[in-house]
Amino acid sequence: TLDRFEAVSRDRRAAALIVEPLVLGAGGMLMYPAWVLAELKRIAEASGTLLIADEVMTGWGRTGTMFACEQASVSPDILCTSKGLTGGTIPLAATIATDAIFHAHFSEDRKKTFFHSSSYTANPIACAAALANVEIWRDEPVAERIAVLSARQAAGLQRFRVNPYFTDCRTTGTIAALDLRTGSAGYLAEIGPKLRAFFLERGLLVRPLGNVLYLLPPYCITSDELGGLYDAIEEAGERFGSRP
Repeated sequence: TLDRFEAVSRDRRAAALIVEPLVLGAGGMLMYPAWVLAELKRIAEASGTLLIADEVMTGWGRTGTMFACEQASVSPDILCTSKGLTGGTIPLAATIATDAIFHAHFSEDRKKTFFHSSSYTANPIACAAALANVEIWRDEPVAERIAVLSARQAAGLQRFRVNPYFTDCRTTGTIAALDLRTGSAGYLAEIGPKLRAFFLERGLLVRPLGNVLYLLPPYCITSDELGGLYDAIEEAGERFGSRP
């Protein structure tokens, strides 16, 4: 993939590269090391290709740092954030750009203006929620909670590494994912709705990606609550899983 991107960039055929740093979410919770992200940034810079980081899911502590890009010491040209911006309480998104990109569109010349719809811009309720969330990050030990949760996720997943019904157990920060061994795999696998119904019956909001189970718990989750979730996953494996 890196060689392919470098070849395309060398020919100046790429205007920008959009990535989810460290974790490809809806694509199956695929995780990759920080050095890969750093290499993508190096290739992009060398060819003048913009690097756009989609941190809608990975931002606000999900991968263990405020933004996933930090783990690769990467500053993207454009960063997209949402979800955790308001603590998940109300929809709000922000697109952050470098000074160079901002000033490229900041001009009295209307031909240089980046026109975009403002119908839903700066909703006061959403902005108030975001400010309250920022205050929580500033005044409370959120980073410590994230570190504790990350350790719990890594430890909790160990039980599934020896479970014959699961494979490819993986974690990045507070994100944990594992694949259920089953007859069908992929995003549209029929097992997905069955698993969702199974967890809902137990009062758990789990949204499988086909046969992929992933956990993005709130940072305030307790050890008992997390343990109960692991127990339910183990039960799901026994009911729906297949042995290798």
